[in-house]
Amino acid sequence: MPQLGDILIQLAVGVVPLGVAYLAFRSATDANRKTQQTALMQAERQAELERSKVDAEAYSRAKTIYEDALNQMDKHLTRVRDQAAQVGADLATEQNASLEMRRQIRQLQAQIRALERTVVALRAQIVAAGLSPVPASDLTGPFPIRPPGLE
Repeated sequence: MPQLGDILIQLAVGVVPLGVAYLAFRSATDANRKTQQTALMQAERQAELERSKVDAEAYSRAKTIYEDALNQMDKHLTRVRDQAAQVGADLATEQNASLEMRRQIRQLQAQIRALERTVVALRAQIVAAGLSPVPASDLTGPFPIRPPGLE
């Protein structure tokens, strides 16, 4: 019969491979778990990188659109400024023309008053000379000549 010591040795020799197998299983399980965690972390990093790329592209497109809009607004502002300058120049020209016309109107009104005084004086001379003046209905022109004494 085998002795107890031999059985213990055989048992110990049988348990050692089981312990080694268990340790190998645990190591493989831990390594597999760490590999999965690493793969998940890498997938998350990759997803974050992809989101960053999408965000960067969206930012680039938005920046381009914004810069184009600013350029368009600058061009429009330049056109508006040019138009405002032209309107200002036209206004100055019109104001000068208006002032000149007012001056000419005042001058013509002064001439009309002088002519009316002359007509009144001539009528008075004609009447004083014993002649009859031309009736007012025979006068032509846009301005009626007032008979003497109505002024």
